[in-house]
Amino acid sequence: MAIKVWGIDVSKYNHPIDWKKVKNAGVKFAILRVGFASTSNRNKLYVDPYFEEFYKGAKKVGMPVGAYFYSRCNSIETAKKEAEFILNAIKGKQFEYPIWLDVEDTTTLKSASRSTLTTAVVTCLEKIKNAGYYVGIYSGKYILRDQLNDERLKKYDHWIAQYATRSTYTTYKISMWQFGGEVNFLTSKKIPGIGSNVADQNYCYKDYPTIIKSSGLNGFEKNYLRVELPFYIKTLGKVNIRKSPNIHSQIIYTVPKEGIRYKITKLSENGEWGYVPYRDGWITLNKNYVEKGC
Repeated sequence: MAIKVWGIDVSKYNHPIDWKKVKNAGVKFAILRVGFASTSNRNKLYVDPYFEEFYKGAKKVGMPVGAYFYSRCNSIETAKKEAEFILNAIKGKQFEYPIWLDVEDTTTLKSASRSTLTTAVVTCLEKIKNAGYYVGIYSGKYILRDQLNDERLKKYDHWIAQYATRSTYTTYKISMWQFGGEVNFLTSKKIPGIGSNVADQNYCYKDYPTIIKSSGLNGFEKNYLRVELPFYIKTLGKVNIRKSPNIHSQIIYTVPKEGIRYKITKLSENGEWGYVPYRDGWITLNKNYVEKGC
């Protein structure tokens, strides 16, 4: 079932923020600017002065958050430097939404070839990804078309900026769309709780909190049991046993209630499913559905 979740992205220009009012206005998530590269010297990197305050405020009211960094990397060296800076700034925090690299700086886009710029972006994203984070690229339709090699970036989630009544980027499926801010064709540009009453607004088309938490990314622990075979589990409620270890596989039995005990004799390749000989099928080892038995 398709989803469309309304959220905002903010930086120091939106300070102060009353997160309770923002949440009560119906905003479901916020992407916080973690920092930026100086426009005068790309080797000078700064944390947004209100990143920590925004993070704490959003978390206090239960607002899911992600982060973005205004990038000016144009080489492998500057890309690695930005990635290390980002990782240091987000260390110890948890993000329900991706870590985005904001690629739009005009001077940077003119400073190197399309191939070199794309290599820099990929280098930065891969370094953050390899550290255990879900990453993506934020940019505009024409930048991706004319100044970067989008074919090399297709494996990363795309957050497209286009202030319009609809997104016309169609090269790859987009995960988020920044549709408005001061200019807004779809909703009111005013958001209660924002210092200026205006913030960039977005629609998200992915259930990032579920994806990220269940995968153990962005500071979250993987939400699956880890035990040695053989072992027993107990159900925490209704749960399906499937023909193969896959959420889309055929359901062969639905466990009707909590407290049902099963022996697990083997694990799926990714360790997220256990084989139940008694039912000749597979049950999820997600901690939301089962716990260790005895």
